[in-house]
Amino acid sequence: MKSSADFAAALEASHQQPVVLFKHSDNCPFSGAAQIEVAHSKHDLEIYGITVQYTPELKVEIAEKTGVEHSSPQAILLHKGVAVNHYFRSEIKERTLKAAIKALLSEQ
Repeated sequence: MKSSADFAAALEASHQQPVVLFKHSDNCPFSGAAQIEVAHSKHDLEIYGITVQYTPELKVEIAEKTGVEHSSPQAILLHKGVAVNHYFRSEIKERTLKAAIKALLSEQ
């Protein structure tokens, strides 16, 4: 994601299915590890990514609109336009993201 329009599209998509916003840094080892976990789940989950160095205004907008304080790396789970959960650093695991989304879908 590079713009407010991209973020709006992610919010809109979350009304159809849960989505993951993945925020990371190009030069952070924690981000690198989290990126591997997210990459492993990309075929099963709808993921929208943002590299925080290149879009500082967007990271602020995401924090303001979701109510989730910015950190990096961070995965925010959106469902029906709302942040329902978020994960930081080593909490970002393929199995955790998939389990959270499966739980959301089973509640419907």
